[in-house]
Amino acid sequence: MIPSKTRYSLLSSVAFIIMVLLIIIQVRWFTSAIDYQQKESHQKLNQIIPDIALEINGINHTLFHKHGVKTEDLPKEKIENKIDSVLKLNGFDKQIYYAIYQADTDGIFLSNTDEYQKELLRSDIKSCLSSIISFSFAEDNRKRKGERDEEFNSRIIKQSTFQYFSPVIGINQSKESDLWLSLYQERQLSNDIASLLGQFILNILLLIILFILLVYLLKSLAKHKKMSQIKNDFFNNLSHEFKLPIGSIRLASKVLRQATNEEKKNSYHKIIENESELLEEQVDKLLRFSMFENEFSFKENQELNLHEIIKCIPEKLKILIEKNNAELKLDLQSTETILVGDKDMLISSFVNIVENSLKYSEEGVTITISTSYKAKQRVIRIIDNGPGIDPKFENQIFDRFFRANQENQYQGKGFGIGLSYVKSIIEAHNGTIKLLNHYPKGCEFVINL
Repeated sequence: MIPSKTRYSLLSSVAFIIMVLLIIIQVRWFTSAIDYQQKESHQKLNQIIPDIALEINGINHTLFHKHGVKTEDLPKEKIENKIDSVLKLNGFDKQIYYAIYQADTDGIFLSNTDEYQKELLRSDIKSCLSSIISFSFAEDNRKRKGERDEEFNSRIIKQSTFQYFSPVIGINQSKESDLWLSLYQERQLSNDIASLLGQFILNILLLIILFILLVYLLKSLAKHKKMSQIKNDFFNNLSHEFKLPIGSIRLASKVLRQATNEEKKNSYHKIIENESELLEEQVDKLLRFSMFENEFSFKENQELNLHEIIKCIPEKLKILIEKNNAELKLDLQSTETILVGDKDMLISSFVNIVENSLKYSEEGVTITISTSYKAKQRVIRIIDNGPGIDPKFENQIFDRFFRANQENQYQGKGFGIGLSYVKSIIEAHNGTIKLLNHYPKGCEFVINL
């Protein structure tokens, strides 16, 4: 079976690859849509050019005079010297041409040698073309432009969307020149591309959001599965912790019935009493933890002496200390010992930490509890010289139901709720707790109250 962590990494990688593929597909769709639009525009352009030519030629034959506008007919301020790099027409007065060259706001550019004729052309051509110019031109119609350049001996340097040349009568010496009609629709094309680009960006954003949600879902599933496994382990530990004392009580009871020696009877009575107290203690732990899980608030807030609370610990753990041949030292140096809180809860939290050190250390462990007062905080340090905590578990020790010895979950006693419970108590007293790991030479818990 694939480990859950490996499975999560695999699913995340697959999700990322799918997202990248979808983005590539969107990019190809975007570029293909633009390419298709350009091809469609070129096809429509080739279809309507003959119609445009016929309309313009018809207008030329009926409207143009035999003379054109001369330089002296124009105001000097209209003549601009900016033509050399843009347009050159054979036999055409360039200053006049650019003086009367104006851009229509609808994107149709007309140049002619008579203002009156030009206005008529603008009106008629706009009317003529309004029904057929409803698409976008992507680039020059280079073939047609080349044919017109050769026919009329003109050279266009400026690039436009589409240029059409039709012979007209005009300039100074009554030579034939050409009417230059440019259909500029880049603004429309830009709008179309912007619309496509907007859709493309929106799709990409939706894909990214989808990917984030997918990753979040996978993380949630992995976390849920992990919590489910931890809870299963917890209930296994719970049954194990209850089964041992219950088994001891049952066995002692059977032997007690048959015992005739008073000394043995007292010994078995003691076993039953100790195991019963152990069961009661385990049940109390579960109840206390349950209260904190449900945002339990203290009912017994009272003024306490920190050192008096800590002095209770050796007596509470006397049997366990003797059993493990351990040593518990107290180094109480805090100059400020008074605080407000729940005495039983604070004693329970300190006992839990020391108890963990005793349970997970070999015989002969030394545990030191010291206090100090710094920066208006009472600092309690609980230090042992046991094996310490494996660094890979450091960030999990305060999690609910977590037990560091997962490889052999019955090696050490407990439900895995001790340190989570301790943290809840300390935080309920507006304090903090942190681990300073000295693996493999012990560990240190630092509590600030």
